[in-house]
Amino acid sequence: MSTEEPEQGSTPRMDPSIERGMFLPRLSRRDLLKYAGMGAGAIGLSAFLEACGVKGAAVSQTTGPTATPSSGPGSATWWSQQTLHNQVNFANWPYYLDVYKGHHPSLDYFTQQTGIKVKYTEPINDNIPFYTKIRPSLQAKQPTGYDIIVMTNNSPALGFLMSFGWLIALDQKAMPTFYANAGPLVKNPAWDPGNKYTMAWQSGWTAMAYNSSVIKTPITSVQSFFDPQYKGRIAMPEDPQELGSIGLLAIGVEPAKSTPADWQKAAQKLQEQKPLVRKYYDQSYITALKNGDTVLSWCWSGDIFQANLNSKYKDLKLVFAKEGAMFWTDNMCIPQGAENPKDAMTLMDFYFKPDVQAVVEYYNDYVCPVPAAKDVLLHPTGWAQETLKKMEPSIGLPPSVTADAPTVFPTPEVISISRPYYEYKNQDELTQWNNLFVPITQS
Repeated sequence: MSTEEPEQGSTPRMDPSIERGMFLPRLSRRDLLKYAGMGAGAIGLSAFLEACGVKGAAVSQTTGPTATPSSGPGSATWWSQQTLHNQVNFANWPYYLDVYKGHHPSLDYFTQQTGIKVKYTEPINDNIPFYTKIRPSLQAKQPTGYDIIVMTNNSPALGFLMSFGWLIALDQKAMPTFYANAGPLVKNPAWDPGNKYTMAWQSGWTAMAYNSSVIKTPITSVQSFFDPQYKGRIAMPEDPQELGSIGLLAIGVEPAKSTPADWQKAAQKLQEQKPLVRKYYDQSYITALKNGDTVLSWCWSGDIFQANLNSKYKDLKLVFAKEGAMFWTDNMCIPQGAENPKDAMTLMDFYFKPDVQAVVEYYNDYVCPVPAAKDVLLHPTGWAQETLKKMEPSIGLPPSVTADAPTVFPTPEVISISRPYYEYKNQDELTQWNNLFVPITQS
């Protein structure tokens, strides 16, 4: 049985051998904090909520998950009453799932194994606009049309969904594959203790990159961003959350454990660095690095992996600085009103099978949530072997390349220096953060 083809008018497929990089999902985090809480001259969080149609709603002071309900949707009693409908609607980001000849092999395999048909669409290009799109249905307690959505952990959108009670608490008894195979970076995460509402889809890092043909001494520290010898050839992020996190690492403070007083110190250090910076970049940072306009840059880990596949850019080196690399995760969750929740749980848990994740990672090259998928890529059998063999000509790489990439299967050392983002406790903190870091990026 096959999954349904993409709906007419949906995003056209790229050749995966050309474009399997990280850039599309990262558009979300680059702009989301410009939409929320930037204070004077920009839209504040309260105004943002009003624009999104939630004025007057009871906003939690935290953006973390609420307690698992004792009754109603998400409760143990409610889950015990749910049945399979043999269909599920899965909303994801573009180019974020394995593709072969216009089909998604892993979804086809899921349908073959379970009998559940999947309507897979790619409507999410940015967390905040997608949240705004489904919010009216959630507020009216109506179905959104989706049983699974994928949202980024450090986006206010995921916090809003949790705080307003617009996600269904997961059926913990229906997650055996997740608990058997999920890696330490995505199990019991800081943004969702106990995985009450989310299961990881894919992850990545915000790290450093440099041109080794120009910089002969290997870079090891974020302090290199503040070295005058690279004046005019340093790229820093435009995104205030990324920028502030780098500043905090530079002053020896882990962002997740930081205080407003730390933020002020980090902002001061970044202000002093400003004369050294060529530009505060969005996604175009990778073009500047490839062209040689910059020689030292912040980066999203997958972009450098992809660049290195071209011999022309072999000199670009990815660095996980000794102070740490910021770690983010895109998460599967079930919105309130989902019409096929039991089918959704079945699909979400299915993606933590090592053979399934091996195929997904061979296409994606993100941080795999299932460490055991590495062994499957190196020694595939059965369905995975057959599928990887078919996909290899179009991907243009042996599966072992993906298996050996530390950006896909991180070493214990990389795991140990992966740093979570600061989680804002209220709108005042979000505004304060942006009022400190946004002006740095402005001329």
